[in-house]
Amino acid sequence: MPETTSSNPSTTSNSAAIESYKNLVDDYVKNGLNLSTGAKIGIGVGAGVVGLVIIGMIIFIAIRLRRSRSSKSGEANTEGKGGSETSLTEEQKAAEARRMRALDNM
Repeated sequence: MPETTSSNPSTTSNSAAIESYKNLVDDYVKNGLNLSTGAKIGIGVGAGVVGLVIIGMIIFIAIRLRRSRSSKSGEANTEGKGGSETSLTEEQKAAEARRMRALDNM
């Protein structure tokens, strides 16, 4: 039997695929992964909005903490003066006045 030599087709296709992959990687290394202008704008706007939301949350929390501290220190100061009337807020005073008027109208 005569011995015949033939190239393996799978080896040829594998080397072609490897070569194609190397070319693709080289293109990405040279040119980088370019994003479209719209994608870049979207990323910038999204990052800006997220940054503003975070800053807004920090300011909101800081204001709430400051108000709660000042109201607690205000309550401590008025308790020493002995009047429950002085520790009421304006809303509580208005509600009490409405309640008293409603009782007078009965």
